[in-house]
Amino acid sequence: MTAFQGTTPPIRLDSSVQLMLGKHLLTCLPHEACGLLLGTAAAGGILISSYVPLSNVAPDPLHTFVPDPGEWVKAMYSDPAPIGLFHSHPASLPWPSQADMQGLQALGPEFKVYLIGSPGTGNALPLLNGFIISRGIGPDGKPAAQLLHTELQALLK
Repeated sequence: MTAFQGTTPPIRLDSSVQLMLGKHLLTCLPHEACGLLLGTAAAGGILISSYVPLSNVAPDPLHTFVPDPGEWVKAMYSDPAPIGLFHSHPASLPWPSQADMQGLQALGPEFKVYLIGSPGTGNALPLLNGFIISRGIGPDGKPAAQLLHTELQALLK
């Protein structure tokens, strides 16, 4: 796998997106929430300007997510274009699971951001971690992807 060149760019979230992610995560409990992140990527970082919540149609929504196919196709034609994926871990910290890592190959090259959220404990706010999807060639010579943890910045209006 080729390494990411330089430092990972920050992910900037419009303040309304940050609120939408938290609200969607909390209203889906105890199930996993999922949705598409819309925005733009540039040399200075990635801006997430909108969020499209999707229904989770997984057979076991307590532990996995499968976006509704009809909603997924419709959202893929949004403007601005989808640039990333969000989902939640209702009962664990917002770090990639083995299933998350295995699913990366299914995402097309337009997906550059991967956000994972989880509910805070007690009266705490939901937790959110951001990752840049880095693609390259694995040791076996096949395409591979990894998640690089990066800084999240909330933009105030």
